[in-house]
Amino acid sequence: MTQALTHALLTPRLRLEPVTPALAAAARAGQAVFADTIGAEAPSEWCAASLGLVARSISHAWGPAPAPTRVVAIHRDLGSIVGDVRFEPSLRAPREFEIGYGIARSQRRLGYATEATGAVIDWLFDKAGAETIIAGCDRDNVASVRTLRRLGFWLDSTPNRTFWWMITPELRSATQA
Repeated sequence: MTQALTHALLTPRLRLEPVTPALAAAARAGQAVFADTIGAEAPSEWCAASLGLVARSISHAWGPAPAPTRVVAIHRDLGSIVGDVRFEPSLRAPREFEIGYGIARSQRRLGYATEATGAVIDWLFDKAGAETIIAGCDRDNVASVRTLRRLGFWLDSTPNRTFWWMITPELRSATQA
């Protein structure tokens, strides 16, 4: 049974706040309102790239109630947003989800993408009923290729410039062993 994310996910360094309808509305109101609502510093560089996406991060694809399709990653000690992770049911197959992530430029190469995305992947497999998760990245995006490999994804297909990756609970378990 598919379950919507209704609570924050915690990792050693991050708090992953699901984007609720109220948080999406705050994102539409701008950087200051969003930062106040989420209770964290919202760096301009992250807001410029992601605040508009956060504003559109509510879906009805999960059932009758609006559900988040994104979490905002907040550094627990610093109280600042470092990035976000997008997740939603795939259009290709039932019980398949697509995932993506974005990290503020100044926060890259610190392991936040792996930590945040890994927590969402675990939640998707453990609570949301996912059997497969896919992710796409440009073939020239070496950092994303490394992140996806670290998370346990396997290359599934390579149409044009986009590499498509996939992971199952078994592949995820093998990576964590």
